[in-house]
Amino acid sequence: MSKSYVIEVGDEQAGLIIRDVGERDYLFHAALDDYRALEGRRFANAFLAERAAASHASSRRRRRRASAEREVFAA
Repeated sequence: MSKSYVIEVGDEQAGLIIRDVGERDYLFHAALDDYRALEGRRFANAFLAERAAASHASSRRRRRRASAEREVFAA
């Protein structure tokens, strides 16, 4: 029997991790395009997958903010 967990970041369902019978790690399946970069990554547990998803979301927000600031100064 496989085991699975929903991975959430804030109010978003980032994805799902599934560990099949006989496997040691959980495989990440993205629920939203914003988390597609994590698709197929393996995690030892749900905590590590959730932490990676939160870090990814935070990094995306920083990049968007920096891009918006560059646009303001370029105008």
